Amino acid sequence: MEAQSVPISLGESLPDYFGLFFALCAALNYSHFMRLQSSSSPSGTAITCPKCGFEQEEALECLRCGIVFSKFRPSVPAVETPPITGTAPTTKQPTLGVLSRVFRVLPWISLTVTVGILLLILRQAPPLPIQTDPQAADRVAEKMAQLQMAVQSNQPHAFTLNEAELNQWMRNNLANASTPQAQQAGIPVPTGSDPNVQEIHSALKDVRINLMGNQLRAYALFALYGKEISLQLNGILTTQEGYIRLQPTAGKIGSLPIPSSTLDSVVHQLFDSPSNRDKFQLPPQIESVRVENNSLVIATR
Repeated sequence: MEAQSVPISLGESLPDYFGLFFALCAALNYSHFMRLQSSSSPSGTAITCPKCGFEQEEALECLRCGIVFSKFRPSVPAVETPPITGTAPTTKQPTLGVLSRVFRVLPWISLTVTVGILLLILRQAPPLPIQTDPQAADRVAEKMAQLQMAVQSNQPHAFTLNEAELNQWMRNNLANASTPQAQQAGIPVPTGSDPNVQEIHSALKDVRINLMGNQLRAYALFALYGKEISLQLNGILTTQEGYIRLQPTAGKIGSLPIPSSTLDSVVHQLFDSPSNRDKFQLPPQIESVRVENNSLVIATR
């Protein structure tokens, strides 16, 4: 059975195809024209997503990330608040730091000063150079005999001792020993007075005196608890109400100079303490003891 061919009439089909083609082109051009108009219009409704930055027509939500514009709240970055600066905190903190540093160093400073003072006290000052005379002992004995005769005859008398004679007289009469040693040597001790701790543990080793114009310089070396310590005093020798007194001008204990503010109190304790006061009392027949022209002058009543 053979297929039958169907003849196509060009005059009848071409107008239908052209009409469909032109209708499709018109639709495409219109869609493109509307898109350009919406994007270039100054009062267009295009918006930008605050989260992802996508540009689109105005809508309730973003077509890319899907956020709802009315519910979206952008995150606010944390702002660092600078510390409040003022005069009180800035001055208080350095002050506290300095004070803590001072309190930390203060014990070491005190320890260093204490050790230094002890070393200076234990370091002996060199003995005073004194004048010597081989005939000083004989002259002292002769002058003491004259003094005794003047006292017995109740006649005023004044005699002088130079530096060599004074130091010779002191070496002959002063007991360079502590109280127990003085008792063993036959030196009388007042009845009813027991040796105290200081007398037991201390002993006078050496005494020297320089005569300088109207002043004197006294040097004493004594042992204290097994350590030898030197004491040096400069001043003016006076007599007050039957007692020998010293107006100090300078002093040293060991190699440590005694401050002038404490020198008077040191001399006061030395001369006016109950244990030493009687030792500096003059006999009733002696009127005064002073230093004049590099000599010690002793005057009787």
